[in-house]
Amino acid sequence: MSLKRILMISSAVLTLTACTLLPQPTHYVTETMPEYDTAVSARVRIKSGNDNQTASYWKNASCYTSPYGDNSNHVRINDSGFFARYKYSSTSITIGMPQSPREWMRPDGLKFKDLITEHVVEGNKPITLKMSDSGGEGGRYGWWSCSPSAITFTPKPGEDYDAFMVVELARRQCWISVRRINGKGMDEPVSLARASECPTPKATAQSSPVRSEH
Repeated sequence: MSLKRILMISSAVLTLTACTLLPQPTHYVTETMPEYDTAVSARVRIKSGNDNQTASYWKNASCYTSPYGDNSNHVRINDSGFFARYKYSSTSITIGMPQSPREWMRPDGLKFKDLITEHVVEGNKPITLKMSDSGGEGGRYGWWSCSPSAITFTPKPGEDYDAFMVVELARRQCWISVRRINGKGMDEPVSLARASECPTPKATAQSSPVRSEH
């Protein structure tokens, strides 16, 4: 066996040992009770994390804008800004949604620095989701990263949804999935559409037809 291979195996063993011996990050849960009217609102649970994961959604929009601009309808899913990934903990926010059919989207089933946040959104109005993830130090597939296409869907009043990113490293694929759920085990896929970047006001003005006066 070559020295290079011995060093690679030793590095992998040390990484696994460190992950086993180190205490797991602390998972905090904040419970809130925002106003929720089933006649006009829906609820969405989104999975993200404080490590290499990112997630955002845009309210009442079927497109997305830059997350760094002045955008009142943009909601970033993380703990406390840019430096959250350097904390050895995560904070989930729950608002009374029914338990997820996925154990890894429940507060007591979260792994490493994963987190979930639950949101009240307007029913019958589109929202747009954008996510990314990366990782794999010392893993079978080496370092990887994936940023799937943004998606949009229209939640229905009185219904609950799980939204999360699916990564299949063996197939080199990732995508965003949304499932309609309830407290009785329902777990139905939701029809999604690919979302594009919103046109800038300047571009919109240039592309708008000019109306002539008669």
